[in-house]
Amino acid sequence: MIDLGLDLVFWCILYVVLLVAVGTMARAARRDESLRDSVLAGGSLGFGVLVFTFVATQYSGNSVSGIPPQVYLEGLSYVMGVTFSVGVVAGFVLFVPKLRRLAQKNQYLTPADFLSDRFGSPALRVVSSVIFILTLVNFLLAQLTALGYAFQEFTQGQIPYWAAVVVGAVVVVAYVVVGGMRAVAWTDVVQGLVLGLGLLCLLAMLWIEVGSPLAVARSVQRLRPELVANPTLTVCFVWLSNFLLLALGAPLYPQVVQRVFAARSTKVLRNSLAIMAGVPLFIVTIVTFVGAAGIVLFPSLNAEQANQITFRILTHLVESNAMAHYPSLLVMLAVVAAIMSTADACLLSLSSILVHDVVDQSGKAPGWFAAHPAKAVGVVSAVAMLLVTLLALQPWMTLWGLLIIKFEILIQLSPAFVLGTLHHRDDPAGVDAEDILTGMLFGLLTTFAFYVSPLEHLGGVHFGVIGVLVNYAVVLLRRGHRVRNAMVSITGSWKTAP
Repeated sequence: MIDLGLDLVFWCILYVVLLVAVGTMARAARRDESLRDSVLAGGSLGFGVLVFTFVATQYSGNSVSGIPPQVYLEGLSYVMGVTFSVGVVAGFVLFVPKLRRLAQKNQYLTPADFLSDRFGSPALRVVSSVIFILTLVNFLLAQLTALGYAFQEFTQGQIPYWAAVVVGAVVVVAYVVVGGMRAVAWTDVVQGLVLGLGLLCLLAMLWIEVGSPLAVARSVQRLRPELVANPTLTVCFVWLSNFLLLALGAPLYPQVVQRVFAARSTKVLRNSLAIMAGVPLFIVTIVTFVGAAGIVLFPSLNAEQANQITFRILTHLVESNAMAHYPSLLVMLAVVAAIMSTADACLLSLSSILVHDVVDQSGKAPGWFAAHPAKAVGVVSAVAMLLVTLLALQPWMTLWGLLIIKFEILIQLSPAFVLGTLHHRDDPAGVDAEDILTGMLFGLLTTFAFYVSPLEHLGGVHFGVIGVLVNYAVVLLRRGHRVRNAMVSITGSWKTAP
């Protein structure tokens, strides 16, 4: 066994010291102790920081350690993941420009602020907050799970799963509590750079070990020809379903929406999203190649073993070539960076929603919370991370499974944001709160009904995608019926007018 544990611990300690130092600098840069400064950095994020924090938040442990197992199990068709990620940027275009203008005007702190302002419905605010909280707990849980698996597999058990989870959680809490959004965004710059360098190192090492992408594809065709066969109609529907799932769901991540609110200007936001459109070509292509290389190196793994394929590959590279030792450590740090850069964003967003949308909106916030909102976010962050850490110590689902369930619930809020930004709240032609709540109810019931059925999918389409299509249909039908009745009423009043 290659002894990687001590080296990894040493470099991780240096890495953690750097993150905490950045968090301390972010603390010194605070303008005040308001919730807006803590959660949104006072709306001061510039172009460079915004690009890195978008990238670091979008590409998490799910991307680095979740996509390669899917490629290993399902085949090279998952190269379509590049288009899925580009779809995320397309999803932003549906509502983010208008949402940004409204956020500037009305000083939103959380996504639920927009829904409350646009629809004036306490029920919708409560439901959306619950969905956001479930999404963030799920996402944070996935990051801690990925962190535990990463250290356990890469060090072949020298660093146990539980230790990685606990230490990672403590570190994230430390710099989030100290520096708030600035600490999260500034550390994302460091983590984004480490992620980029690590992926380039991994690509170079695999190219040397197994050959070019073309050579790998030929090897996969020889070893497991079913994984390079022409896609079936079901696989094509899976692609379409994944595209819709990500395009409609990823822009709704609360931590992503809050970065839209935190941008220094609309121009800065627009330029950042333009850069984001090209990032998937780099990241997703490399992690897809990792999964394909795993088929060549380990052609006979079962599903459970395949779930750790990224870390098996790293261990193999070190064992087969002593020169790969430090590059592999850099790759491992890149995995850690991808995980922690998403975990910190999830934790800060979760805490802000709990403080602002749950405690404050209940009207029963303790006096200390109202007097010290930034400190309140820190306290809630520590408690929330403790609870999620306890859940992560007993993993019960694959990273991909956590990712899909989260999206299938989150996308039910898509009509509220996409259709809600099309019209002003006083425009009778727009959707109203009852439209949105009714559609959401039908969408969630449809999704859950399929989940409890014996079906695994419906022609390759995710249950949540079917649910959101039902959701949109119900919202638009209700809105159309209401507008038509209004027109009939107006026409009738004209006819009867003296």
